[in-house]
Amino acid sequence: MRFPTTTRRRTLGAAAALTAAVTAAILVSSVGPIGAAAAAPTSAAAGPSVTPLAAALVPAPIDLDRRAQSNVVTVRIVFKPGDTTGWHFHPGPVFVQVVSGAVTLRHAVHGRCLSDVIRAGHGFFETPGAVHQADNPRRYRAVLYATFVLPVGAPPQVSAPIPAACR
Repeated sequence: MRFPTTTRRRTLGAAAALTAAVTAAILVSSVGPIGAAAAAPTSAAAGPSVTPLAAALVPAPIDLDRRAQSNVVTVRIVFKPGDTTGWHFHPGPVFVQVVSGAVTLRHAVHGRCLSDVIRAGHGFFETPGAVHQADNPRRYRAVLYATFVLPVGAPPQVSAPIPAACR
């Protein structure tokens, strides 16, 4: 699913605004509010810098409810032409942002095998336990960032058989 350019631009603009808000919140919470009478902040007083790495529009609802400790892991995934993850599922939710290129995401839903091309600037949410596969059948590479929210001790990915609808 590809959204119009104006929607992508709005999403990236919203991400920039969010980054500014997060930076301001960090400044206020870590060093207190900086008033007009305050001297120009030094690098130590300025607080941490925040650099956006990726922004993506996720076109579906996200439901996240973790009531126990979690391991949170963020990774950069590079799909060379022809790469595939194989069929698998995740023990916890995963937030994925496509930074460049595109991947094809396949999954079985209600007895049908669905396939979506997810392009740069867009993302998707993987529900725990949902069997799926991502691949890159294109002639150029794709780069993704994925953030896994995993139960303690769980692996990020578990191999699974091909769903009957996708055979």
